[in-house]
Amino acid sequence: MKIIILVLGAPNDAAGNLSTIAQDRLTCAYHIYRANDVAGIICTGGFGPHFNTTDKPHSYYARQFLLHKGVAHASLLESPLSANTVADFYLAKAIIQEQRADLLIVVTSDFHMKRAKFICQQLIKYPKALFVEAMSSMAKADLDILEKHEIAALQDLEKNGIRPPF
Repeated sequence: MKIIILVLGAPNDAAGNLSTIAQDRLTCAYHIYRANDVAGIICTGGFGPHFNTTDKPHSYYARQFLLHKGVAHASLLESPLSANTVADFYLAKAIIQEQRADLLIVVTSDFHMKRAKFICQQLIKYPKALFVEAMSSMAKADLDILEKHEIAALQDLEKNGIRPPF
């Protein structure tokens, strides 16, 4: 069975250190990979003032994290240089379709999953998709802020539709 794991991007700091959110997502994806080491992994994330201001795309740091854990270089597929969740899916769609996987596994944070799933179902419409929540290990106060943001963002998408990310 051919599997693709799509790991949605998250912030890193100005030195390229991955945020707790990014590490949680990548660790979750790594555990899925360990059980399915023939899977291909797509790490999303380019540049943006709110998540990556370094000279390398966020996906570079994500891929380095996975390589350090023991993921085979050949398992890392092309990385879309996206700047937000809509662009993650919009740009990953061609890569996913080209791979013709039997199963698409989308990995993102627990607080982010409802919006990510909505966007994926609208843009990619993959016939066999599994959505896996990476449990957040951040402080509850920080998590509460993100959950409120996600509720508002999903309501906006449901009301106004998904706008092209460019």
